[in-house]
Amino acid sequence: MEYDRMLAGLFEEEDRARDMAWKLIGLAEQSREAATLERDSLLAFLQGPMERHFTYEETAVFPHLEEHGLSEEVQVACKQHAAIREAAQELAAAPQDEDVAHVIVRVAKLMLHHTNFEGDYIYPELTHEEWRELMKATVRQGA
Repeated sequence: MEYDRMLAGLFEEEDRARDMAWKLIGLAEQSREAATLERDSLLAFLQGPMERHFTYEETAVFPHLEEHGLSEEVQVACKQHAAIREAAQELAAAPQDEDVAHVIVRVAKLMLHHTNFEGDYIYPELTHEEWRELMKATVRQGA
């Protein structure tokens, strides 16, 4: 197993969420209609890749981070996951013909806040070798 590739994939998922969030905020600033047209692709991202990423973090990564003394940071990250999931449910429940640009912007801002938080307060706390060991441990656990 190529642990560096796994690690790069984890960080790339964060980058993808951040890029999408910036794109959506920019669209909403230009046109509420254009942002609303992105509803389905945002939902697909949130319910697919983003949900898998959150689940992986919560079940495989976060327990190891707590062992490294990052319990408070993990709690904050879990609350952010919950807020993003809640906003995604609100977006999914809105009628198709409704202007949902405001919800899309809220989801995007939550994603930005979350990815910045993890990038600033969680990821730098471990060395590259500690991250590689964490990836090995998650593979051993079957995560």
